[in-house]
Amino acid sequence: MTLFRQLIIAIVLLFVCLYAGNTVVSLRNNQLLVADQMHVHAQDTATSLALSMTQAAQDKDVATLDAMFNAVSDSGYYQRIYFTDLDKNIVIDREFPVSIQGVPESFLSMVSLPEIEGSAEVSSGWTQLGVVTVVSHPGQAYLKLWQVTTTQLVWFASITLCICLLAYVALKWLLVPLARVERQANDICEKHFVVQESIPKTRELGKVVLAMNRMALQLKSIFDEQLDLIGRLQKQSFQDEVTGLSNRSDFDNRLQSFVSDQEGGTHTGALAIMAINDIACVNDYAGRGEGNAILKSIGEQLSQVVHEHSRAVVARRQGPEFSVFVPDMTPQEGELLANKLFQSMQGVSWLHNQKCPLRFHMGYTYHTNVTSGAEMLGEADIALRQAKLGNGSRWIKFADVSDGEVPVLGKPLHEWESFLQQAIDNRLVALYFQPIYGVKDKAVLAHEIYVRFLHGADLLAAAVVIPIAERLGLMPRLDQLVLESLAAANRQGDVKGKVCVNLSMVSVKSPSFIKWLDSFLSSQRKLASKLVFEVPEYAMKVNDVPLRTLNDLLVNRHSSLGIDHFGLDAVAFGYLGSLPLHHLKVHRSFIRELDANKDNQFYVKSLAGLVHNSGLQLWVEGVETEAEWEQLSSLSVDAAQGYFLGAPQGKPVE
Repeated sequence: MTLFRQLIIAIVLLFVCLYAGNTVVSLRNNQLLVADQMHVHAQDTATSLALSMTQAAQDKDVATLDAMFNAVSDSGYYQRIYFTDLDKNIVIDREFPVSIQGVPESFLSMVSLPEIEGSAEVSSGWTQLGVVTVVSHPGQAYLKLWQVTTTQLVWFASITLCICLLAYVALKWLLVPLARVERQANDICEKHFVVQESIPKTRELGKVVLAMNRMALQLKSIFDEQLDLIGRLQKQSFQDEVTGLSNRSDFDNRLQSFVSDQEGGTHTGALAIMAINDIACVNDYAGRGEGNAILKSIGEQLSQVVHEHSRAVVARRQGPEFSVFVPDMTPQEGELLANKLFQSMQGVSWLHNQKCPLRFHMGYTYHTNVTSGAEMLGEADIALRQAKLGNGSRWIKFADVSDGEVPVLGKPLHEWESFLQQAIDNRLVALYFQPIYGVKDKAVLAHEIYVRFLHGADLLAAAVVIPIAERLGLMPRLDQLVLESLAAANRQGDVKGKVCVNLSMVSVKSPSFIKWLDSFLSSQRKLASKLVFEVPEYAMKVNDVPLRTLNDLLVNRHSSLGIDHFGLDAVAFGYLGSLPLHHLKVHRSFIRELDANKDNQFYVKSLAGLVHNSGLQLWVEGVETEAEWEQLSSLSVDAAQGYFLGAPQGKPVE
């Protein structure tokens, strides 16, 4: 019950108690007063009657006495009048019916009046003739008492109602600061550290608001410090200090995690290693600051070239060397990209280029089936060394000697478009469920949905098809197909517990898809409560408004939102406090050989503390060994998935 209702009820009870006490006291006093008045009235009537009936009593004129008694009783205040002689014999006795109207029986039993009577001697001169007695009728007294009591009740009820109305208005006004404190507390729980500008004039409420403001500021400071710590840790461990790009360790981990992703299927990939010669001359001539500025400019140029490729990795490997890896490209697109990368580097110059001219070299390799990151790095490095043997700037491609059937991603786009259209129209997809286990209890916490596309007698993983579908603008239709297939599986009872579904950012940015999703979740309420939609972390940087629109939709439909592939992008962590996320899922590159990598262990454990303080869960992907799985229990991770724990299969794990 709210404080407001409690106060109103307390006021009403207070007035009820006051009324009850006042009624008891008032009735007692009125009862005594009425009894006294009835006695006086009866006595006066008896005295007056005794004087009037002297002659009739002396003559023993009963008829006259009877007429006199009847005349007195007509007022209705008496129930009996009788006259006795000196021997106490009743000469005449008249009783009149007692009628009490308009008074409840319960009131009569509660207020009991005694029988009141008055008597006077009837005499003639000094001769006493007898005694006349008048007994009062209590009906009028009861009626008066009842009227007084009901009038008092009406006044009390009216006053109570007026005071409650005034109290309602006053309490509404007085409790406004408490309502603001409640909203502030809820905002703090959601990591919105708001501060109230308006301080109540009521001293106690003012102190509460000031205390809440201090707490909000302190928690905001602590939370910001944690965010800053995680951000600095990520930069120190995985980013190059000069360029802000990935460092060598991060590049190698991400490349290897891409290669070892068993769910990814067959992928093509292009890898280039670039180097700038004579950077030492720049450092000697103009200082290390100028050399760092050139390296930073090169990094910006390379990042700009691959900006449209969301899964591209750009890194500064060491000294003047950079590396770029871009997956899922055709050979023609790869060579075109290599030319753009090299040309962008050549566009970098500096003020004293004539004294210390810059020369650029690049080694490039392309694989139709990426199976070894180390092999690609070795080939690109060989090509780079060959490029350095010549004069001037140039780049060399490592010869691709593989033969055989054209790989899937090497097929023309028009063939892919035809295949995808057919898959959508004929629903040529199959859902696979990979279990996600809780780290503490080792129980199934949820399932992640993977999609297989029918390609002849083979099944193509979604990771193979999605890059092509995004380029063709077909992702909204594919995401719809996946959700409709999941709804069909749910109707058959195949969906148990939470399920994670990846959404393409192409779909998230599509107003028509968002409208369809709202209608779909509205019609699939049981399924909607089980769904946790996942989007990649880079979406928090480039698609803030559409993503928040999606989040509002999911909250209204009782679904959830999670961040996938966390840790790959240098995105500010402010969204942890502004979005009601379900979980963060750490990218597999941080989990690879986690048991032997102390930096990654410290990063994951620190991230877990920050995530838990934000009311979220920390999940990880890519657990491929028992040692990695065992290490997670000491890092406060909530859940994990990977082929060591369970491969995707056609039915959920019970």
